[in-house]
Amino acid sequence: MYIKAINIETWKRKNHFNFYKNFSDPYFNVCCQVDVTKAAEYSKSKHQSLFFTLLYLSAKACNQVDAFKLRFTEDKQVVEYQCVHPSATLLNQDDTFTFCDFDYQESMPAFLKAAEQARLNALKTESLTHVTNKAEQIFYSVLPWLSFTSYKHANSEIGLGHPKIVFGKITRQGARSVMPVSVELHHALADGIDIAKYIQHFEENIKNLA
Repeated sequence: MYIKAINIETWKRKNHFNFYKNFSDPYFNVCCQVDVTKAAEYSKSKHQSLFFTLLYLSAKACNQVDAFKLRFTEDKQVVEYQCVHPSATLLNQDDTFTFCDFDYQESMPAFLKAAEQARLNALKTESLTHVTNKAEQIFYSVLPWLSFTSYKHANSEIGLGHPKIVFGKITRQGARSVMPVSVELHHALADGIDIAKYIQHFEENIKNLA
């Protein structure tokens, strides 16, 4: 459930919103590398999934940036959600993929436990047959085979303004492990500085692992 509707007339982004809202392709994308060294070391020491660890820390960062919680309603009003949740692609054994919805929780252990059960349930379901996108979701994709430098999403419609995040291949750069991250936002709802805020929080969340 969203916590408030945005009054466009008094919103600081009124002019930006009106400028971008009717663009045929209003989404913009930024790719950068994130140092995930500590997350990799932490996951290994705890014998837990690195992907789920990064997904949790990323989802936490999304919830720390207001722009990542803004969505359009069906009648094109703008609302802000109290909490947003990750929905990610999972690889099937036949090299196709399926979607898996996760519930963000402030507790990492609770999130990881629920995430593993969600993964098992999703892999038992026929792919893409029961897709129920929710406005409060963040869409994640994973390309662990490629250290990409750009990314283009498939878009069938303008949609509700869901942020889209992609994790790429983790590689070593000297003593560091780095991962490319793609972030796509709707320009009527957010700007480049909001992606910068998300990356900053993501990196801080990794750094603060203990």
